[in-house]
Amino acid sequence: MTALSASLALLVSLAIMALLRLRRGLQQCARLLLRSRVQLDELRLAAQLRAQIAAAQAAAEATVEGGNSAVRTIHKTIAAIPFGILESIPATRDTSRVVRRIHDAISDGVYDTISAANKAAHEVARSAVTSPRPEAGAEPAPETTRKPDGKPE
Repeated sequence: MTALSASLALLVSLAIMALLRLRRGLQQCARLLLRSRVQLDELRLAAQLRAQIAAAQAAAEATVEGGNSAVRTIHKTIAAIPFGILESIPATRDTSRVVRRIHDAISDGVYDTISAANKAAHEVARSAVTSPRPEAGAEPAPETTRKPDGKPE
């Protein structure tokens, strides 16, 4: 074997090794690309689910508030009938007005509380749906020890 043949064989061997390295790198890139595509699909699906949950939550909030408002109106309308009758009778007028004010204050408080609780519950639900979640397997950020003046050690 001549020096030229040996050099050529060495160059071919080096080229084959470089190609094999490139092939492994390309395979690794393909795996990473597939993983990224799967993660992107998962993020898109999660975003769609969050949007669907938010829409359902908003509909539930509106339904509860609408029902509360309707019941309040019906209650006041029905309660006005006996109070109106009692207030038209001179002997029961004064007492009936006091009882009506107490009744209205209590019922308004109840319906206002239902509205406030509905709003608060749905605010909590909204924040739970929209708050960012840490990635699975991600480690929490390390805590920094601070000096009494607030600066990191």
